[in-house]
Amino acid sequence: MRVPVQIVNGRREELRALIRRDGFMPISQICRRLRVSEATARRDLTAVAARGHISRTWGGALADYNSHSASIDERSRRERTAKGRIAAVAAAMVPPSGAVFLDAGTTIVAVARALARRRGLEGLTVVTNSLPVASALGGIRGISLHVLGGQLLDRQAALFGSRALRALREWRFEAAFFGGEAVNAAGISNSIPDVAQFQRFVLRRTRSAYFCLDSTKLGGAPSHCVANWGDFSALISDASAKRMAAAGLQARITQLIRA
Repeated sequence: MRVPVQIVNGRREELRALIRRDGFMPISQICRRLRVSEATARRDLTAVAARGHISRTWGGALADYNSHSASIDERSRRERTAKGRIAAVAAAMVPPSGAVFLDAGTTIVAVARALARRRGLEGLTVVTNSLPVASALGGIRGISLHVLGGQLLDRQAALFGSRALRALREWRFEAAFFGGEAVNAAGISNSIPDVAQFQRFVLRRTRSAYFCLDSTKLGGAPSHCVANWGDFSALISDASAKRMAAAGLQARITQLIRA
């Protein structure tokens, strides 16, 4: 029996909304939530993906945040002076040996470029999910570079998803350096659930964690919490004490490393 087109379209709109809300949905969950067969779920995923709303992944679908976010090239042109100052401080804090993680994001790309110019690195292992970070550090003497696999978010130029999380289980880090979209009284947050989940996973495997955010990120509140203030070592930022206070962060100045 042929299902009316309006019912099919309504079901696919519901599917799109569910994936956008949850970030990722496996086929089994789609079948359960929409009460459809696996074959129908796959047809619906194909149709929704063709409209650019989601990205198909192994065993499910990932919300396509690429169409709603600035590219890494666009973001790299913002606050370049501040990012350079933050990068210089962060790169100097990278231990000369052991395993460290460098996150995706334009400020962390700047950290990688500053690290590539640093002397005296011996036996340093850098793990990253960022293609620009890998490009900046590939072939640098004293650095053993490891790039995680996973689902590519092309406008982020980074790899995320279940495969990246599985690869992370092999690692423990002396230090990790993260980007983020906002810092407020609660902590660090991000608007992309898959990115926030990934960062939280790395945090749990890291001895000393640092977030590198310029002062324009103060006071925002994207919907997905990455870390509370007690979960990481310090915020590296160009923010002044006055700007921290204006954003309601005067109690957190002790955790600020000023760039």
